[in-house]
Amino acid sequence: MGNAVKEIIELIKIIPSGAWVAFATAILTSILTLIGVWLTNNASNQRLKIQLEHERKLRDEELTRDRLEELYVLSNKYLGTLVSHYLPFRMVMNGELTFNQALDMTIESCSRKDYEPHRVTMLIHMYFPEIKPEFDQLMEIREKLNSIIDGYKEQYKSGNPDGSRWLEVFQPLLERLGNLADGFDKNVVQLKK
Repeated sequence: MGNAVKEIIELIKIIPSGAWVAFATAILTSILTLIGVWLTNNASNQRLKIQLEHERKLRDEELTRDRLEELYVLSNKYLGTLVSHYLPFRMVMNGELTFNQALDMTIESCSRKDYEPHRVTMLIHMYFPEIKPEFDQLMEIREKLNSIIDGYKEQYKSGNPDGSRWLEVFQPLLERLGNLADGFDKNVVQLKK
């Protein structure tokens, strides 16, 4: 083994010094090239991450804007229809219509249904929970109005069409529903900001 090492050393001594300089230069150039490629790849990866994050942010903003526009349109239709749904019953309590006429008007307006209450609820729950309290307040008033109509309907069926005492409770709630529905639109618009 000692001879083999001596032969390798002799062989190395035979190589001219210019070749060693060229070899060292090639090694150094290769190392610098690898470092340059690594730095370039690293910078490209960073730029790609920034670009992808920016694109994701734009997609999220577009999705939110689309959902917000959808919520505005659907809630406007739904709440407008909801408020107008109760108007015939107010007229019945006021003695201007019969209960059957009010029901016919309600059936007719429901057949033209171009809104989706469940979609409004879903959009609020999934994307805009910050306006859920206002929406819940509208739904509570809706339930109270429905209860008043149910109570009045029982009285009406029993042969007493006088709705004056029901109207005293019904009218302020209906007005409040209309005001809150208008305010709800404004709340939806505020979400854009």
